[in-house]
Amino acid sequence: MAKNESVSDQENIRLDSYLAKVGLCTSRSEAAKWLVDGRVTVNGHVAKASTIVHLDDIIQTEAPPIKMMEISPVKIDFSVYFEDADLLVLEKPAGLSVHPGAGDYKETLVHGLLHHCKGLSGIGGVARPGIVHRLDKGTSGLMVVAKTDKAHQGLSQQFQERVVEKEYRALAIGEMTKEHQTLKHLMKRAELNRKKFVVNQTKGKEAITHIDVIKRNQHVSYVSVKIDTGRTHQIRVHLSFLGHPIMGDVTYGGTKKLAGFSEEEKIYVRDLGRPLLHAMKLVFVHPITKKRLAFESPLPDDFQQALRRFL
Repeated sequence: MAKNESVSDQENIRLDSYLAKVGLCTSRSEAAKWLVDGRVTVNGHVAKASTIVHLDDIIQTEAPPIKMMEISPVKIDFSVYFEDADLLVLEKPAGLSVHPGAGDYKETLVHGLLHHCKGLSGIGGVARPGIVHRLDKGTSGLMVVAKTDKAHQGLSQQFQERVVEKEYRALAIGEMTKEHQTLKHLMKRAELNRKKFVVNQTKGKEAITHIDVIKRNQHVSYVSVKIDTGRTHQIRVHLSFLGHPIMGDVTYGGTKKLAGFSEEEKIYVRDLGRPLLHAMKLVFVHPITKKRLAFESPLPDDFQQALRRFL
């Protein structure tokens, strides 16, 4: 379907940036693909990504045909906190991967969303739910998912601008002596184990984490965590870096540093099967209605049981 847009402001910016800015494409990368495929003209001429947009230019875009994902819908149980025509707020259970990947081909959140959501838009040219942020497989809690291109663009922008409020709860090994601390480091993929991430002094992407102790004893610390950035494994890496890995986190030491625990307690921790990390609060502005939306999710049963046992 072709769309025409008349430039009403003195933009003087690159065409790929303009297409993303006004919502004709969901991102600069999508705009670049459309431009390479010759799907964008300016004043009747096929344009390049580097074309500069000027006042009164006429831009025409031709969206590619929407393809169906090569993934079969699967009925998966998850709690829905809010849903309208544009987006969905849900609680992802622990143990469920967000995307298909190695070892997770048949049942992921995407499979469940394709079953749950009808009439999805062609985000990125493919009919699929718009994943704008992620939770690790073992992490439970709140996620927002876009159902339309416009909602996807608006939500993505809020995450990029760091205006989405996210609060997590974690049960960490050991007693944290500081009531509050903010960690700001570079993080990158580990050289030897490519499934892990590490704090690095010179290379990587910036990660900012705020930690507040809610309750503690000599063995564990129950903490509230807020993040300004959304790096892969960020909270798990930062807590491990502090010497307080999340209980149950096999990858980052949460089943090993158990000095002072009884043998029965050590077995309990090792049998948890996942890090006790829960995305508890999520606050953002609805990208279409502009209404502020706030959600809170209770701790899952395994987390509550651990709290009762250790605190």
